[in-house]
Amino acid sequence: MAEIEINTKIFRKDNLDIVYSITGKKHLNGILHYKLKSDNSEEIFLSEYAVNDRFVTEQKYCAESNNSVSRLFTKLINKGYKIGKSNEK
Repeated sequence: MAEIEINTKIFRKDNLDIVYSITGKKHLNGILHYKLKSDNSEEIFLSEYAVNDRFVTEQKYCAESNNSVSRLFTKLINKGYKIGKSNEK
């Protein structure tokens, strides 16, 4: 696992619309932890294992195919999302 640099933007894998910035690093109990901050949350510490499992870096995100639609909407579209009133029969 490559170490992620400070001020790198990372995205949640399950919702690519949520962006976090790495604002610091700290070794706790021999494990590297990253300090993360988003626009609407307080700073949190996550281990490097959690970050690598749940997040993707900006470089990897941009290298993937065009990700203009979030995964949630992609799943809805693929499952046949229908537009209309919810109580139509």
